[in-house]
Amino acid sequence: MQVKKYVRYLFGIAFLVFVLNKFYLRPWVLDNNFYMVFKVIVLSIPNTIEAIFGTLIITALLLRLRHYLNKTHSIKDFYIYLIAVSIASLYVISQELKWHNLGGNNVFDINDVIASVIGLIGTYATINTFGFTEQLE
Repeated sequence: MQVKKYVRYLFGIAFLVFVLNKFYLRPWVLDNNFYMVFKVIVLSIPNTIEAIFGTLIITALLLRLRHYLNKTHSIKDFYIYLIAVSIASLYVISQELKWHNLGGNNVFDINDVIASVIGLIGTYATINTFGFTEQLE
């Protein structure tokens, strides 16, 4: 079992967007007089990326756990994806609502919650559509 190329691309693109946003886009937008919508987007991108990374990592861990615990793969991938996005959403949304502070000193912002939900739904749709793993022949 190995990760499909689509998931690797999603992970790589998300990482690239995070780095570009952190070091180039965010400082440039905040230092210049841009519309507020651009400021909201660059400030909320890390929440979207966090949701993507969390969902992908939890999915990989659950699939690997299923592989070791049950060789017949009786738990369908669909349910694994659903459980993974549920666990990731519990962490990401509870952090945004300030129920815990595991991800740093967070300030509540509804735009960050929306960005997190977009990341969760987008990642779930991507892995559900393209799959996460493929069997080696």
